[in-house]
Amino acid sequence: MRLEFYRLAEDIIRLAGNKPVIYVSNDGNWGDALIHAGTLAFFRHFNIKYKELPVSYSALQRNLMLLKAKLNGQLIVLAGGGAWCGHYGQMARASKNMVERYNFNNFLVLPSSYDKTYNIKGIIFYCRDQFESQKNMPTAKFCHDMAFFLEPLQCNTEPTKGIANSFRVDIESGGEITLPHDNYDLSSKGRHDDDIYGFFQYISQFSVINTDRLHVSIGASLLGKEVNLYEGSYFKNNAIFKTSLKNSYPSTKFISAEGRK
Repeated sequence: MRLEFYRLAEDIIRLAGNKPVIYVSNDGNWGDALIHAGTLAFFRHFNIKYKELPVSYSALQRNLMLLKAKLNGQLIVLAGGGAWCGHYGQMARASKNMVERYNFNNFLVLPSSYDKTYNIKGIIFYCRDQFESQKNMPTAKFCHDMAFFLEPLQCNTEPTKGIANSFRVDIESGGEITLPHDNYDLSSKGRHDDDIYGFFQYISQFSVINTDRLHVSIGASLLGKEVNLYEGSYFKNNAIFKTSLKNSYPSTKFISAEGRK
């Protein structure tokens, strides 16, 4: 799995030259914090200098920083995740606006899911699965989700409980799971820029994790838990399971809709 990250690092270092990259982070939930933390760990590991452009910045602050980056010839690195899929779409709009408004020709999107083809001149795309996303974006390069770059946090909590049910209750729910009475949607309990220690600490209490949250399954897999990852509303969970989880984390299983019948 590390080979793909080395290739991604080589691409960024080549495109950035000796200048810091501008990392445009993405708004999201506590699961997205694993992507964010994994990305920063990746930058530090490969000695990639960066300046973060947080989503909390005002429009004026963002525009000034992007304009300065354009004038300095800096590489724009856009956070990875699921924001290119139809449920959201804001990342595609924002990227197109940045490229067209500032005429960027040095722009890279970190590993993401894609439910359609995007052709935006000047952008290098990375996809995070070798199935639907790769099919929709055949010219995209592949690297695993940035959360896989994380080293699991060593929590002092021993697994004193049996099963954790952590199913989502938002637009990405598959809608076919009757929520257990003890359901706790972990990813919804925090934000993308929150500390991830509490995320891992919660998971570490349990021996088995049932979830349709991709990053709950990734966090639990990193901790070596027994994981049952269920389908969501689109291909993301199964595609990343087959690409990154299936062979590297044998205690993680994918539960399809048919498999539940």
